[in-house]
Amino acid sequence: MNSIIAFYIFIIGLCIGSFLNVVILRGLSGENFIISRSKCPKCNNQLKWYMNIPLISYIFLKGKCAFCGEKISVQYPIVEFITGCTFLILYLTFGFTFKTLFMCLFFSLFIAISTTDILETVIIDYHAYILAVLAVIYALFGLNDINTMQAVIGGVLGYIIFEILARIGYFISNFRMFGEGDSLIALGLGAIFGIKNFLITIILSILIQSLCAIPVLIINTYKKRDYRLSVSYILVLFSLFFVFIVNYFEIIKNSMIYLGIVILITMALLWSVKNILSSVKNKKELDFNEAKTHFSLLPFGPAMIISAVVCIFFLKQIKLFIHAFLF
Repeated sequence: MNSIIAFYIFIIGLCIGSFLNVVILRGLSGENFIISRSKCPKCNNQLKWYMNIPLISYIFLKGKCAFCGEKISVQYPIVEFITGCTFLILYLTFGFTFKTLFMCLFFSLFIAISTTDILETVIIDYHAYILAVLAVIYALFGLNDINTMQAVIGGVLGYIIFEILARIGYFISNFRMFGEGDSLIALGLGAIFGIKNFLITIILSILIQSLCAIPVLIINTYKKRDYRLSVSYILVLFSLFFVFIVNYFEIIKNSMIYLGIVILITMALLWSVKNILSSVKNKKELDFNEAKTHFSLLPFGPAMIISAVVCIFFLKQIKLFIHAFLF
């Protein structure tokens, strides 16, 4: 019986994933995703019902439109499959409960927010607003570890903290350190986790962003022969490695050697940060290719979402790790 329910949950997830694709693409284009029927974005022909079956239609059509023969974006099956797997994992983790229902709603919004940010570095405002409202309702029903007031305060403070951090960027590099959409994501995540746990998700998201983005930045800056910036990013990555690996596992036993390395790394890190900030300080506009060489201009939303997902499943373990790391 549980296997049958799990199968239907997966199928429902696939269908929701198909709907999310519509929400994502029409949210970016500004089209109505409720009234308008599905159509090919290339030739605008309305699709038949059998062309909209999640995963199966993409495979059956060999990834091409039945009308114009143009390739169908691989985004469609990827989003559908990820949503289906996500719903299944949530059901297996939390059971057939109201908590699972809310988690499915949260994760659907996570997928939509991440995808629009990856595709166009855009956060659709109402996606974040819905996330925040759902988080408050989630707390109102007593399904969260925080109460309704804590959810509201967490959301408001999360937004304010991100706006302050973002605007600090104007004083040092003429750019926001984070996009306006990232502050809206912080609004929703603050409401889900409360301010204390929200701070953990932000620290984790910065680490995730660094580990994922810095190798790409090293490659991009090297290709542009901006070797000074490449070395700066390498030093930042090495610093992260030293702090979270060498320090945690106490690989270096001699305290004097450890102190000397810390001083050298601190100096190198300050030099690196100075180079990274000065590389954008006097530039008022950057094209897309140039923006790919600057850490603060890369999409930060996906890292925030990944961090939120990790904290939903492993928050207790993360807190134990932090306690062991600090004490």
